[in-house]
Amino acid sequence: MKYEEAIRWIDRVDPAVARPDRSITARLDRMKELSAEGGLTRDAAAAWYALVQEMRRLSDYYERDLIRRLRSDGLTWAQVADAVQAQLSSRQAAQAKWKRLIDPGRRTTTGNMRRGGRPRQGPQPGTPD
Repeated sequence: MKYEEAIRWIDRVDPAVARPDRSITARLDRMKELSAEGGLTRDAAAAWYALVQEMRRLSDYYERDLIRRLRSDGLTWAQVADAVQAQLSSRQAAQAKWKRLIDPGRRTTTGNMRRGGRPRQGPQPGTPD
């Protein structure tokens, strides 16, 4: 179930959970309370999971922007780790954790499974097939 579907489902079942003035964390807390009160239906579990996935997506989005901002402000990897109190043991650990988030030359895949391979050669003129 996608996030938007989850919100629509929750709105139909329990409009108090899906109210627009509720934050995603308030919705998650309410789903946890509902779970503690009784068994979750399959749809309720799917909606709860969709909310958790959305929280992860938002977390990654904000973490990336934060790390990019700190690095563009001139902080070293060790200073970034210290600034966010990541308790990483070294500069290399901080770089390993976040470099993928800020690398401007990040490779994207096209889905072509032959990428990087030598182009196929068709039959050459004058040679047998």
